[in-house]
Amino acid sequence: MFNIPVRVKHLINKYDTCNPYELAKDLGIFVYEYDLPPELRGFFVRVLRRKMIFLNKSMTEIEKTIVLCHELGHVRLHAGYGYYLEASTSYYVPCKREAEANLFATHFLSYRHNIDADLIQRIISEKQPDPKMVHMILNDIMTCEF
Repeated sequence: MFNIPVRVKHLINKYDTCNPYELAKDLGIFVYEYDLPPELRGFFVRVLRRKMIFLNKSMTEIEKTIVLCHELGHVRLHAGYGYYLEASTSYYVPCKREAEANLFATHFLSYRHNIDADLIQRIISEKQPDPKMVHMILNDIMTCEF
């Protein structure tokens, strides 16, 4: 497994931002909001060397921020793959990469908000919830922050 907390800290220090939209721009990743099916929250693709993250424009700004952080996790941790995050379908398959992207998002968000990423990581390690559930919990935490 990657040392995700160190990677996130290094990334934030290197680019001097904890704003996921600014970071995406600094990394040369285009972020688009698009009318996606309701069950599809976002995805990352690379086409002809252009990196793009698509976000479902029907989501709230908080949800978009979380999904963007999650997709940035895929960009930084899982080169060579394309990803999408479905919110609530029976086809959602939890896997190690999804858990890592959620952990990346948790640590990234801890720099923007008063979230104890280490506590969340311990709870995730002990309970080993479905990565989709972690994403939903992050959304709830972010909603409480505002």
